[in-house]
Amino acid sequence: MEPPYETLDGVLRRGAAAWPDRPALIGEAIRLSYAELDARVGALASALLEAGLEPGDRAAVMADGTAGAVLALAATMRVGACAVPIDAAHPDARRAEAMRDAGCRMVVSPGLVATTVATPAGAGPDTPAYAIYTSGSAGRPKAVAVGHAAAVRHAAAAAECFGLTPDDRVLQFASLSFDVAQEEIWPTWSAGGTVVTRPREVLHAAALGRLVAEYGLTVLQLPTAYWRALLADAALIHPSDLRTLRLVVIGGEAASLADVHRWRDSPFRDIDLVNGYGPTECVVTATAFRLTGTDPLPVTGGGLPIGSALPGRRLWILDDAGHPVVPGAAGELYVGGILADGYLNQPELTADRFREIEIDGERHRTYRTGDLVRECEPGVLEFLGRLDNQIKVRGYRVELEEIDAVLRDCPGVQDVATVLIPAPSGESMLATLIVGDAASVTREASRRLPAYMMPAATVTAERLPLTTAGKVDRPAVQALLVKALATRRSSRVGSPA
Repeated sequence: MEPPYETLDGVLRRGAAAWPDRPALIGEAIRLSYAELDARVGALASALLEAGLEPGDRAAVMADGTAGAVLALAATMRVGACAVPIDAAHPDARRAEAMRDAGCRMVVSPGLVATTVATPAGAGPDTPAYAIYTSGSAGRPKAVAVGHAAAVRHAAAAAECFGLTPDDRVLQFASLSFDVAQEEIWPTWSAGGTVVTRPREVLHAAALGRLVAEYGLTVLQLPTAYWRALLADAALIHPSDLRTLRLVVIGGEAASLADVHRWRDSPFRDIDLVNGYGPTECVVTATAFRLTGTDPLPVTGGGLPIGSALPGRRLWILDDAGHPVVPGAAGELYVGGILADGYLNQPELTADRFREIEIDGERHRTYRTGDLVRECEPGVLEFLGRLDNQIKVRGYRVELEEIDAVLRDCPGVQDVATVLIPAPSGESMLATLIVGDAASVTREASRRLPAYMMPAATVTAERLPLTTAGKVDRPAVQALLVKALATRRSSRVGSPA
């Protein structure tokens, strides 16, 4: 079913008409009803018009984790401009590079005040709503532009998938510079629910539990790496703090069946779990797998399935020649239906990644994900790894995600990250940073992994380093491993014979 609005601003305006007195946005020192949110966004949009922002422009929104940043995002869209969220924690040079690349006319401040009431022209369904920067090749970030029509269709699809209602309170956990933030905000508002922004500091397990209890949160959407760290400290959470929580959505990195077993042994055991998958180019979550209660786990290679297509998506698994693979075989995932417009200022890259394919005589615009998947059950997908993340070790092709999935299954291991680092010989070797007890890793992993996939070295840590988006910081993992192994070698050299 098509949503009854054509733009993201239409989502907000409809909320103000349908639920004027219900809470829409709660943050530190702010609490706005839908009517008050609509008025604040309208006033800020008028101020932006006075400041010179015009429909079709691009404007930077500093993603600093505040409710004010959410207001700035919505007001930019009301003007009809494209919002470009920039992480406030990034270095000055990186922020400046992104704003230059996007051609941002201004940085939107939520404190602007209009002297007159100007009526924004507004956006159309075919105009860009936002552009999100993601990692690019050769170290150059690329901006994925998403149009209003695709964004509102996804908001409706996500609200349906997550079963959102006006009674829901959803934590706005992700930085606005991360596409998941759009899925925390707009589906919630499309359903009449409440968006609650989180404190700026990193929330550890006990603090998150208290936050759930304080605000009566019902839905959390968490990066998989953060969720896994949360499970490691789950004993610190009082079960009564989670009494309002009904759903946790994870995504961003692969989850394992071993993680699910830890989930079911934690205070979260009675809460539904959704494992979502979706590149930014596919407008946040494109597929999802839901686990309720004691649902039996599917048979996979150790990974939690990424599930089936959300409404408005179509999926194809194709071989190297672009032909559909036989059921159960591995191939590259192509996604059609709700998709981004493409990359800002990079038409060649857009043409390469967003491709038209012909299946059974019909042509479809698709995004070529670069992800290797297979059907583990009819219509249910299992993520196998990145095609461009394949590395070669002793001449063999290796998926780092496959190694991590096996190691997480070892007794006492809570989380891992395997990377390629320089070896003393000058070549490269596999090394793993392990959270938990590494005593059983070599013995247990050798039963499932060939010798060339076994890490040459392991180092333990209290937790994996995470980025501001809550994902594993792999360059930081590499640096930690290199430093720890160098220290280990020097201590051996300096020890008495």
